[in-house]
Formats: sequence, structure tokens, C-alpha cells
Amino acid sequence: MKVKKTVKAKIVYLTKIKRQLLEEEYENLQRFLHGEDVELYSASKQQAKRFYKKIKLDREYPLSIRKDLLRIERRNTKIARYWARIPVKGRRGGVWVAIKPHCPIEPGMEICESKLFRRNGDFYLYIVVQREVDVPNPELTGKAVIIACDIGEANPIVAVELWNYGTKRGNVKFLGKEIRGIRTLYSRIRKMIGRKKVKHGAKGLDRIDRESRKVNDILHKASRKIVDRARELREEGLKPIIVYGDLKNVRKPRVKWKKRCRKNNRKVHTMPSHKIKHMLTYKALWEGIPIIGINESYTSRMCWRCRSLNTMIRKRLFKCENCGLEYNRDLNGAVNIGNRLLGYMLNSRGSCEPPITSPMYNAPRGDILAISVCEGGSPLR
Repeated sequence: MKVKKTVKAKIVYLTKIKRQLLEEEYENLQRFLHGEDVELYSASKQQAKRFYKKIKLDREYPLSIRKDLLRIERRNTKIARYWARIPVKGRRGGVWVAIKPHCPIEPGMEICESKLFRRNGDFYLYIVVQREVDVPNPELTGKAVIIACDIGEANPIVAVELWNYGTKRGNVKFLGKEIRGIRTLYSRIRKMIGRKKVKHGAKGLDRIDRESRKVNDILHKASRKIVDRARELREEGLKPIIVYGDLKNVRKPRVKWKKRCRKNNRKVHTMPSHKIKHMLTYKALWEGIPIIGINESYTSRMCWRCRSLNTMIRKRLFKCENCGLEYNRDLNGAVNIGNRLLGYMLNSRGSCEPPITSPMYNAPRGDILAISVCEGGSPLR
């Protein structure tokens, strides 16, 4: 299976001539997108026509570089270890610039189409790399350890490990709690900017960009902890499987005629569920760890001990009226997600393909596997 990821590299130690060439190429791209006739590298024009259909006046667009035109070499120099050649109109053969990537670029990686960004006067090269990874077919054995992840709003990621066919649970992690406070803080800042005059409100616009950077940083660290834990289990001779609840149509109201209030609507629409799924998927597959997404319906309302729906939820506390279980609401959902995967695998004799018959326990209808990493299947459907 071929897996891709993006390596972010900052262009460092630019000379005056090289900076001038990159600035001219970048500015000419913006002018070309707005309909002006400027001197621009022919391949850059083709890529711009291919990707950018609708152009906004107040936005800068990155320079797209084809993989056959981008060249990256590793050199033993005092300035930098990695150098990249960027094609520009003003110089034949392109410009060689020193780059500082956030992770090493191995020789076996294939360089794909990349993009050049400009932020606060500095240039960044987003390099898309690809390599062949052997992802094993998930099998339910005594060595299998299921890392179940529940995605939510108050606790973005709640992870729990299920051992010995789900009979043992441990290593519970609540990750990303800070995101809720960050979202609330910047929503208040937006309200303040709207009330102020344009002159004073423009000063606060720079703060809004910090919100996405802070949230992405927290999510990257949280997803990395889960994947690193799975890698540790694999080094110990076990077979980890990551499973998460696939939130589909979560932004749509449960009842069509009943709308959410403004506060709840903001919480649901700012929940980074897609980012979490994307980060977990590409990081796990890059390490060769199988990852599966299943339907998350009724996992927060169903009791993991007795499978009863006669439950009561008060804030983050889950209480079952049938067996008297008191549990954390998100942790109960994570355990149900892991048990649901076990039901699929037991019913299909260890395979992660969707079962033909209904699961062993009384689960809601329409439960299907959203992601399959079995041989011959695509990691994303």
C-alpha cells in the first residue's frame, strides 16, 4: 500500500537574488490568477489553471510545483542538510535553496507534487512524500490489542485499550481537553472585533489565525501519542489495531424541524472530527498499523456492560438504569466502539470486512465498516 504524508520545510538562508526571484514568481502567480498577463513559468501556469477555478481577491494562493520539476538532495553542508530546486521564470534550471524540514526525508521516499507558501515574509515548502508500506491484515488473536478512540466535543479523543478479546481494559487517555477552551476564547474575540470599529478591529484579526494553529498542534500531539503507543505494543510482540468512531452527518440536527441554539451549533460545527480521523489514519498507516473506522451510532447511549439503552446521561456522567453502571460518558462510548469491532471480527472469523449477517449482540441496524485496511482495499472510502 502506498501512503502519503506532507513534510513541512522552511526555506532558510536566502540570498538577496534568490529571495527576489522567489518573490517575483510568487507575485506573478497572484497577478496571473487575477487575469493579468505576466511572465510566469509555463508549468506554474498549467498548475494554476488546473487547481484554481474560483479566485478570491483577499487571498494568496500557493505556487504548485510538479513532482518532475522539484528536486530535493541531501548534502553535507554547514548551512543545511537538505536542498531543493524550485523552478522559476527568471533563471534557467531553477533556484537551489536550503530547506529545514520538520522530519528527515529518507532516500526511499518518492517526492510528489508540492506547494510553496509565503507567510510573514518567509517561504515554506510543503513537500508531499510517498512510500510503500506493508499494512498487515487485522486478525483477532490472543495477541491482538484494540485501541478504541471516541471522538467528541468536550473530550476530542478518548482512547482505551482492550486486551484478551475485550475482557480487560486499561491505559485510558483523555486527550485534547484544551481545545474547548481555545474555541470559546476566540469566539469571544470575534464578537469583540465585530463590535469595535474597523480601525481597531483589524488589529485583532491576527489573533484569529492562532486558533487553528493551536488546535492543529494539540491534535497532532494527541494523535501522535496514540500511534506511538501502538508502535510500542508492536515492538513488544503484540498486534495493535486502532479503531475510531466515524461521525457521519454529525452536524445535521437529529430532527429536521428542530434547530440547535447558537451556542450548541457553534460547538458542533467547530468540533475537529475530520481532522482527528485524517491525522490518525495517515500516521497509523505510515507506521504500518491497521486502522479501522466504524459507525458510532448509539455508542454513547448504550451500556457497555449489559448492552441496555435504558440509560441516563448527566453532563459527562453515564448511568445505566438496568445494571447500575456509572461511567464516564466518553469512555463508555470508546469501550462500545472497541466491543463493536470485536463483534464484527468474531462474527466474520477474524476478518475486518463487514459481516454478512447481523453482529452477535443486539446492535443498531445499518452498522457497517467505514474504513477497511484489508488487502486489496483502499484506506479511505
